[in-house]
Amino acid sequence: MKKISLILFITIISVGACRKEKNPEDIQNQIFEYKQKTAELQKQLKKQNKTDISEHYVNVRVDELKREELTHYIRATAYVKAKEQAYVSPEMNGQIKKIYVKEGQYVKKGQLLVTLNATVIRSSIEEVKTGLKLATVMYEKQKELWEQKVGKELDYLQAKNKKESLEAKINTLKAQLELTVIKAPIPGIVDEIYLKEGEPAAPGRQVINLVNLRKMEAVADVSEKYVPYVHKGDSVVISFPSYPGLIIKTKISRTGNVINPVNRTFKVQADFINKDNKIKPNMVAELQLSDYKGSSLAIPSVVVKKDRKGEYVFTAEKNGDEYTAQKRYIKTSYIIGDKVMVTEGLNVGDKVIVEGYNMVVNKQKIKIK
Repeated sequence: MKKISLILFITIISVGACRKEKNPEDIQNQIFEYKQKTAELQKQLKKQNKTDISEHYVNVRVDELKREELTHYIRATAYVKAKEQAYVSPEMNGQIKKIYVKEGQYVKKGQLLVTLNATVIRSSIEEVKTGLKLATVMYEKQKELWEQKVGKELDYLQAKNKKESLEAKINTLKAQLELTVIKAPIPGIVDEIYLKEGEPAAPGRQVINLVNLRKMEAVADVSEKYVPYVHKGDSVVISFPSYPGLIIKTKISRTGNVINPVNRTFKVQADFINKDNKIKPNMVAELQLSDYKGSSLAIPSVVVKKDRKGEYVFTAEKNGDEYTAQKRYIKTSYIIGDKVMVTEGLNVGDKVIVEGYNMVVNKQKIKIK
């Protein structure tokens, strides 16, 4: 380039000097000649540079391609739920008489939690029992008379009906009495008590929130494009932003069968055991799912370049006793760590330049370290 600039400079000076001695037509002809010479010199310089590059050796390092067992993962944000959680409420109206547990206490399944005031029901049971005693006596007498063919059948049937009716009423009252006792439907921890002793309780009105922290599940919404690759029983890794060092390996327990039309996702659920009760319901988690696993060709992603035609790499090709850099266009798919999977353009045994790839051009002579 310095030579060309010097030539142009000389040309301008020469033209300037000739202006005083030559007419304009001669000057134009001379400028045209100088331009032709300049263009010829530029071609020669370009050819010389190209020759210098092709003749210059570049030291490189290569990796010989071979198939590798690769696994590609996708990540999805999930939320944690307790598999067993109960908002306990009574099955009948009544005033809370006694609460037997405290918040934070662990309870077993079937353990007594709350009793309601059952004074009226107990009184009704005693009243019906008294009536049942008399009805039983009347029934026995009418039965005896009926068996002796002395009494009337109607009197016997009426006595029998009254006795059985009072027995049924007692059973109903006893069933109602059992409803005044609230027991734990699941084992777990009493997370919150909403009412106090003496306050009225009713069906559907929550008294206690009971949660089992041992059995948990992480649920994520995953894009529908991964439906063919995510299945029940596949391995999954669960991590938690709140506990950076905590990782749980488990399996997918359920995949949704319906695509959400709003965000085009489906549900993926993974059950796990919550050791030490560290994980809490509604915590944020991350699922790491595998959508590809197999044997493939992979190269360092940094060596892949791109031009208008597409992605390419340089490989080392042997010509006689020497090696040259060969530009090879490729197609890639998954990026796995610092490598990218190659689907087209390379074969097993190809030598991909992994060091010095930025210093070579196509047909460049190279020396392999």
